Amino acid sequence: MRSDRYKDEPVKEKKKKRGALKVLLILILLLTAAVAGTAAYIYKSAYDSLSVTFTEEAPVVEFGGSYPAMSFVKESDGETVSESDCLDAETVGSKELSYTVTKSLFGGILNPEKEFTLPYTVKDSIPPLKIWSWDDAVLERGTEFDINNVIAYGDNADPTPLLSVDGKVDMNKSGKYPLHVKVTDSSGNATEWDLSVEVTDELPSYEDTTERTKFADFVSANKGKGRSFGIDVSAWQDEINFKAVKKAGCEFVIMRIGYTSDGDINIDKTFHRNLEGARAAGLKTGIYLYSTDNSEELVRSSADWIIKTLDGYTPDLPIAFDWEDFGNYQDYDMSFYQLNRLYDAFADELAKKGYGCMLYSSKNYLEQVWEKTDIRPVWLAHYTEKTDYKGPYILWQASCTGRISGIDGDVDMDILYNRN
Repeated sequence: MRSDRYKDEPVKEKKKKRGALKVLLILILLLTAAVAGTAAYIYKSAYDSLSVTFTEEAPVVEFGGSYPAMSFVKESDGETVSESDCLDAETVGSKELSYTVTKSLFGGILNPEKEFTLPYTVKDSIPPLKIWSWDDAVLERGTEFDINNVIAYGDNADPTPLLSVDGKVDMNKSGKYPLHVKVTDSSGNATEWDLSVEVTDELPSYEDTTERTKFADFVSANKGKGRSFGIDVSAWQDEINFKAVKKAGCEFVIMRIGYTSDGDINIDKTFHRNLEGARAAGLKTGIYLYSTDNSEELVRSSADWIIKTLDGYTPDLPIAFDWEDFGNYQDYDMSFYQLNRLYDAFADELAKKGYGCMLYSSKNYLEQVWEKTDIRPVWLAHYTEKTDYKGPYILWQASCTGRISGIDGDVDMDILYNRN
């Protein structure tokens, strides 16, 4: 009997251990559930507390501006990030931007996050620009009249503003015809003006009475510390004696490498000869491209063509982007905003290969059309004894009627400023 009792004891011990294990498991499960419930409560509480307050509930911003997304966040309960760095002001209309607010708990084990939306509106309040107008146009009787031959206009946002003209011109009858022109963009902003067209049997003759300036006199009138003097040339100057140009006091030459037309790139027929001659004479060099491109694809292709044409040579001056066909700007179906993006693309493509870039433009368009002129290297064109252009510039094309030894006829004269 004693031996049987001893045989049962291990079985009882096993049952006790199993029971204890079950209790322990139950306690663990209960504790896990309690921890999970607590964590869920903490997570939900943290999630519910996530918030962001904007500076405005529905801001209205101007087309084409730069508006950092985080500048619209007044305060938030958590780490806030926006889906993009800036508001999209490249098109007009109603839009929205998403912000995500996150809070890190228990060293990042829990990360509740919540999304918020900022509605905003992009408006265009700038009217179209009257680029030029031949207000007292004189045209020959019997020819065809086209209003686009006597005016030019464009808009900052709308690539195709609407043109309306009140009045008619009878090209078969001599006389003066008053016209009223109105240009309206897609946002309803309008610019309007009056002009007259005279139809005549014989066109008036015009005599060029512009006084020519000798290069030496140009230098004498503008000399100063940190300045050097040069010229810019193209096929219009034909044969150039660069040794004579250098002897006349010229220190640098900016030459046209080519021009674009209807999407095609054409090399200036004198470019290689000019580059070789200028370098042989010991002159500093620069180049420019006369562009009529109207797409990013085209300007990037043009920049790539320049790099290939230079074949490893680096000019002393930044490569100039010369887009100046404003005389019939409406034919391009391109807003001023889009035009500025062309320069951005051109400069970006050159920068990829280590080339600097500058913008060539006249005072009027620098002030009214081109953006970022305070941070872009600018080659200013303004034909006057003393410019009143307020923006920064590294080059000033101050005359287009200069005369210098080594060149027959007129030449542009420039001042280079050493800003160091």
